[in-house]
Amino acid sequence: MIRAAVLDVDGVLTYFRSAWQHLHKILGTDNWALINRDAYRSGLINYRDWALTDALLWTGVPRTWIEIPVTLRKGAYDLLRFLRDNGVRVITVSGGLNYTGIPIRNYVDYFISNELIFDENNTLLSVRVNVENKDFINELITGMGISWDEVMAVGDSDMDIPILKRARYSIAYNPVSEEVASMVRIVINSDTLYPLIDIAKVVLGR
Repeated sequence: MIRAAVLDVDGVLTYFRSAWQHLHKILGTDNWALINRDAYRSGLINYRDWALTDALLWTGVPRTWIEIPVTLRKGAYDLLRFLRDNGVRVITVSGGLNYTGIPIRNYVDYFISNELIFDENNTLLSVRVNVENKDFINELITGMGISWDEVMAVGDSDMDIPILKRARYSIAYNPVSEEVASMVRIVINSDTLYPLIDIAKVVLGR
């Protein structure tokens, strides 16, 4: 039985693996962003400094350019509706950006991500870093009175490992590495999310 589902957003519910890189490509700032990524990966700056520096590349950009339409992966809405209809609390968490939460906000109980900040003229100012890692989900789950034995977790990247290690029903969806795949009970490689619905049906006895 599951009472909560913790779902990664980027790469699971969306086709793109990074909301940051996706936006950089659209706004034409990817080359500059590569410098920031290299600085972070080499240890010259920490995650928070990387995020703030990255968002500086978009300073002054209109909100309408930032909050772009997001195409969810096929089966995403069906999965979210199925979970909610069966009494499962849906927690979506992303190391990406909050524009990815717009299409799913009416289908989930929680959406947690880094948050782009706009001024009174609706132009970008900066970013509020809410997700440096996903360890904080443990506090959320326990605060809801739910045991990790009652949690289904789905992720694809190293950032999801702390959640995948705790959840009883852990699923790597198109995992980016063998390390992620080795942490879970089930590995799914698919272009759609329908296999996740099938697994949830089995766990819920539907």
